[in-house]
Amino acid sequence: MNRKPTILVLGTDHLDNPNNGDMFMTQTEDIHSEHRQREIKQVIDCLKEFRPTKVALEVLTENQSKLNADYMSFLNGEFKLTSNERHQIGFQLAKNMNHKELFAVDWNDSIEGVPDLECWAGKNNSAIFSEVIEKGKKITLESEDYFKNHTMQEFLLWLNDKENMKANHEIYTKLALMGSKSNPVGSMWTAQYWYYRNMIVYKNLVELITSKDDNILVLYGAGHLYLLNQFLKESNIFIVETVQDYL
Repeated sequence: MNRKPTILVLGTDHLDNPNNGDMFMTQTEDIHSEHRQREIKQVIDCLKEFRPTKVALEVLTENQSKLNADYMSFLNGEFKLTSNERHQIGFQLAKNMNHKELFAVDWNDSIEGVPDLECWAGKNNSAIFSEVIEKGKKITLESEDYFKNHTMQEFLLWLNDKENMKANHEIYTKLALMGSKSNPVGSMWTAQYWYYRNMIVYKNLVELITSKDDNILVLYGAGHLYLLNQFLKESNIFIVETVQDYL
């Protein structure tokens, strides 16, 4: 039997509550508290069992050099970790595995001709967009509530649950219905931006393979989980493992 490289995608929340243009953003408490730091250490101890040979992060590929400059500063004790999940989980896991570098695999550029759905909805009174906003707010509030009342390990398991993955993905399939037959703005945005972005991330992950013994751990916003796992499984390039196997 031919061995394949193994990959594990861990969907996360953006723990530093960034203003990054995402349509929905969970507001979580600062995770530098003593009990949250203990919980993060527990998560890292669990993820070490995957034995990652590479850690890939939701960082634009053009920022690879800065990512690793920060990581080297962290290894040298000169970089204070922010609340960002890339630092709290990505940096600390890589350090525990004695990795010398991290891998930026994100893409997120504007594409000419792809509509701004929020702008279009504002001008065209889109009922579908309003429905998506309400669904997104509901998911966000549920996420905030779950985070407040559970450990980090429990929260990550919840984010990576199949039903929550599907609920997140349904937002994008609903957005695809916006517009008219002559101007299908939602389908254009979903196919030409959202699917395209995730397909590029998938391509970047495949290009990280240098050995059949690679175990690649991917840390990404939970909204990407459904498509990334779909592309990775359908490629038949990887053995795709699940978060539930480790947390």
